[in-house]
Amino acid sequence: MFSLAQTRSQGYRAGEVPFDEYEWEDRLFGKVGIKRVETKRFIRFEHLRVKQKENGYWYSRTSYWFIRFPYCQNDTQILIANIVVLIITLQVVGSIFNNLMSSAF
Repeated sequence: MFSLAQTRSQGYRAGEVPFDEYEWEDRLFGKVGIKRVETKRFIRFEHLRVKQKENGYWYSRTSYWFIRFPYCQNDTQILIANIVVLIITLQVVGSIFNNLMSSAF
């Protein structure tokens, strides 16, 4: 999945796996839970992989972050808007860097 930023965490938690908080899919190496979390400025897709143990579970969570735009109606539009923002940002940073390097010499 393409996103502007990714965060990862893994570890062990005591208790039960939060099966009701995620939509579960069968993947190549086991089940993966996917949850969409919306905040005021960002949308995050969490992918959770778990291995059940006796007193708890081992987990590996990857979150994919997107900037939230109020005019976007679906996930495809959000992805396209984030790609456009990334391209514009890279052009601006490249232009600033080019001007700094050319003025130094």
